Amino acid sequence: MTTEEIMLWIQAAAVVVAVGASIVALTVSALDRRNARAIAARDREVAVRQAKLMFEMEALLRLAQIRRRGGHVDKDISKDMGAEAGALVGALGADRIPRNWAGAVDRDEAGLLEFISDESKEGWQRDSVEVQVALNAVTAELRDLMEAQGKA
Repeated sequence: MTTEEIMLWIQAAAVVVAVGASIVALTVSALDRRNARAIAARDREVAVRQAKLMFEMEALLRLAQIRRRGGHVDKDISKDMGAEAGALVGALGADRIPRNWAGAVDRDEAGLLEFISDESKEGWQRDSVEVQVALNAVTAELRDLMEAQGKA
């Protein structure tokens, strides 16, 4: 074997090693990106769940404060407390506080929509129920978002 042939073999081996190293680097990089995406998806899911739980905790603390007062001698303040309690119960939902829900809302989506379309009910009551329907829709969207984040 001549020196030129040896040099060609060495150059060929160097090229094969470089190509192999490049393939290994690309594979490791792809696996690392996939892992980073999975970690980021879990982090987003946890952040959304944490934000939802923090909202629920604040709403429950406020509702507990209202419930423990047991009302007020001033009728207007008592009505405001009842309205706020009803809104908080609606925001928290039947899953979180079923007994309170049964006392304040106690209707499924169809029942709420029927109440809204009932012209014999007072306008402020129908408006209040419409807000409850919108609140239910936002809650459902949040759940869908959390499920989608969990699958990503």
